[in-house]
Amino acid sequence: MKKIILFFFLSPLIFISQNNNFVIGINGGLYLANQNTSIQYNGNYNSYGVSSIFNNPLNQITFDQFFQYPYYIYDIPSDIKYNPASELGFHIGWKKKKSKYYVDINFSDIKIQDFITIAVDNPNNLSPEPNYEPVSIIGNEKRNMINLGVQKKIYEDSKISLFYPIFLQLLEVRIVDNFITINNQQYNILHNFQSSSNTNQNQGRIGLGFGSGLIVNYFVNKDVSFEFGYHIQYSKTNFSENLNPWGIQNSIFARIVLNGSKYLSNSNN
Repeated sequence: MKKIILFFFLSPLIFISQNNNFVIGINGGLYLANQNTSIQYNGNYNSYGVSSIFNNPLNQITFDQFFQYPYYIYDIPSDIKYNPASELGFHIGWKKKKSKYYVDINFSDIKIQDFITIAVDNPNNLSPEPNYEPVSIIGNEKRNMINLGVQKKIYEDSKISLFYPIFLQLLEVRIVDNFITINNQQYNILHNFQSSSNTNQNQGRIGLGFGSGLIVNYFVNKDVSFEFGYHIQYSKTNFSENLNPWGIQNSIFARIVLNGSKYLSNSNN
């Protein structure tokens, strides 16, 4: 996937000096993932989850010392959700009449954070209820996205233009890590069952998608413009043969764009 990304980003730069209808840009924004695959991080998705950690004899001595009294898993979150995440990327476009053909290359690091609840039967507790101890559960995920599309100009007034994008998407997803933390010690929840390491948990799989949205372009001068946009993407998050749902993702972003010298002169053609 990295080689594909480098190809799409670097190849136009080789020709940009020869064909100055090109524009290049860098963008940042907010990526809102749907919750269709977040359940895999809740610690109960497979047999290598939270129960496996607590049943591991190597961990039980440490947990016994930490909780001090009899304890058990009381609750595991069933509606664990992705947090809103940053999205950074590059934009390469080529102007032709009132259209722009482009490639977007975006990266997002997504975090999932919640708590499991451990019940501790403390005999000193005056209540008949046990003490409930929250234990942090964390998941980290990477997504790489390549959008291949075209923007159609639908409005223009002075320095402001509106564009309607349509694009195909390649979406690579990869689990970085998933763990609980007890007494400042991390205990890994495995997803790549061939490895006991928390690194390289999932080699990454690619899914397809498509999307659209709205982009506002403001020309500062002949060399620089700003874009503010929204993308709605219907894509497959392809983690495995058993977990590859389709769903809607959303992006809100701002972009600074460097225009080739012919870009503005051709924008009204």
